[in-house]
Amino acid sequence: MKVVFADDEPLMLSRMIQSLEGLDPQYGPVEIVGEACDGKELINIVELNGPVDLVITDMRMPVMDGLSALVYLREKHKKTKVILLTSDATSHTDFGESVEEMIENEKKFTMLEKIAARVRKGQSEPGKINSILEGCEKLGLVPKDVAAFFGARGFVRKPFSAAKLNELLGLLGTSGSFIDIDVHSDQ
Repeated sequence: MKVVFADDEPLMLSRMIQSLEGLDPQYGPVEIVGEACDGKELINIVELNGPVDLVITDMRMPVMDGLSALVYLREKHKKTKVILLTSDATSHTDFGESVEEMIENEKKFTMLEKIAARVRKGQSEPGKINSILEGCEKLGLVPKDVAAFFGARGFVRKPFSAAKLNELLGLLGTSGSFIDIDVHSDQ
């Protein structure tokens, strides 16, 4: 399995890589094809290394956030599974509108789709929202729900550990639905 990790915190990247040491052998050999510190670097690594099986990326990063990278990857690399990682408690709570409510509110849905179209094309327009995460914040949307809407396979709460990686890979192999590793997980 080819994996790419992305996080702007070097300590978190180190933890992700260390989590592979505790990986259950049933998940086979894992090859880390790259480590990125932002979404643009993540995309470059995926494009340079051909088909990548799994991307685990932080949601909040400089240059390009993880949600924006997700939207781009879903367009260009449909088979790559993307898991978002966050320490942001509001990403899991219902502080804003769910995707269903957003779709009912056509104006917000249209705005988010316009942002996504710019991200997919790699365009940035001055004075406009050019990031999916910024769009979530400005429009009052739940990032976890937006991640699921745009095709993420799951959402995991930091800190990342071998136990969470094993749980995640087990669920990826058995579940076709969106995976949300419990925010209260002690693993």
